[in-house]
Amino acid sequence: MTQLFRAGLALAGAAIPFVALVSPALAGAPAGGVAIPWGDWLVGLLQPVSAVLVPVAAAAVTAGIARVAPWAASLLTRERVEAAIRAGAEYGQNAVAGAARGRTVSVDLGSAVVAAGARHVLAHAPAHVVRQAGGAEGVAARIFRSLPLDPQASVGNVLTPALAKLREGDAAHRA
Repeated sequence: MTQLFRAGLALAGAAIPFVALVSPALAGAPAGGVAIPWGDWLVGLLQPVSAVLVPVAAAAVTAGIARVAPWAASLLTRERVEAAIRAGAEYGQNAVAGAARGRTVSVDLGSAVVAAGARHVLAHAPAHVVRQAGGAEGVAARIFRSLPLDPQASVGNVLTPALAKLREGDAAHRA
């Protein structure tokens, strides 16, 4: 009961300034007799309110971006990895004589295509994209999975020789 009484007092206390402003207009004053400066009153009220709400809104937007940023960064990195793998597969198919984009890659050419595509990705993709893809072995494995290979192709006769070619090229490059 006392809570209801307190709520009524608070409502009456909040309504008193409003009633004091509006009561001359409601009393039947002539149309031009009483002018209530609503615009000035509203601007005067909104200036301090906007001074508080704008920083609060900016903080809320910033907090929202901070919560979404890891998810967005993960999605963008995944997209960049996939784009690098597609580019590597296409490069490998174009770089190796006898292979053509859109056609099935034979077992004989498969390891050369995978190795050429992986070298291209390793040379041109950003380091964090290569790390996310799993390093040189991960890039080669992903290119292997993305290629249209002969039914006889397997990890043993395409991917393993491609990884050996990558290691040979890396060892020769270091020397």
